[in-house]
Amino acid sequence: MSFWEKVLKLDRRWIFLVVAIVVAIPIIHPLGLPVAITPDVRGVYDAIENLPEGSPILVSLDYEPGSTPECDPMAEALLTHCFRKNLRVTGMTVIPVGVGTGENILALVSQKMGKKRGEDYTFLGFKAEQSASIVSIGISLQNTFRTDRYGNDTSTLPVLDGVRKLEDFAYLAVVHDDATLDNWVIYGQQVTGVKVGSLCTAVMAPGSYPFKNAKQITGIVGGLKGGSEYEKLLGIRAAASLGMDSQAVIHMFLIVIMILGNIAYLKTRKV
Repeated sequence: MSFWEKVLKLDRRWIFLVVAIVVAIPIIHPLGLPVAITPDVRGVYDAIENLPEGSPILVSLDYEPGSTPECDPMAEALLTHCFRKNLRVTGMTVIPVGVGTGENILALVSQKMGKKRGEDYTFLGFKAEQSASIVSIGISLQNTFRTDRYGNDTSTLPVLDGVRKLEDFAYLAVVHDDATLDNWVIYGQQVTGVKVGSLCTAVMAPGSYPFKNAKQITGIVGGLKGGSEYEKLLGIRAAASLGMDSQAVIHMFLIVIMILGNIAYLKTRKV
């Protein structure tokens, strides 16, 4: 049996094993691959960087547990930036399953940054029906969420001091894995004029560009690549950067495998 015939008959389990090793190595020993900053990511970063200390920001964490490997690094970078700037962060979600994912990442980063719940941040939770809840927040935040997730009266929370409706927030960041951004733009930004940023899974990024081109959002942080760019702007290397190292290496490995497979097919093909 020739070498190329052996390639075609290679047990796929060996390929799976090599893939696992290739993915693990950059996580154990980071490669530090270069990251180029795109204007899309800088549009979100600069919008937050230019906010005065103490400004209120709304972060809608609209992603499911299955998307946490991609969305958590982006959310962590965003929240780290906000807390570094001493912004007052209000978290919420417009999808039911976003309560767990959103509350978890907000609690994790706030604890790491030494922030106090109620003063530096809070999490409002979820209200049914996306468009209706967004419209309602545009009219009155306190009537929409009379208490936060922890039972505190939203009208007396220091973190919400001076915030009565959506337009009172200095910025709105939407971390999403589906089309919730559409509703935030249509029923939020269009009505109130609040500045909006999109942080989304890579597959959702193309859907954000029409809003970016229409200047309805300031920028787009798309997938692990966008998250790694945001981390570079912050001067840190965290989950997104590590994920991009593994992603880059596995892509190169798969390209090599595809090339070898095609050569083997051509070499062994009977004319």
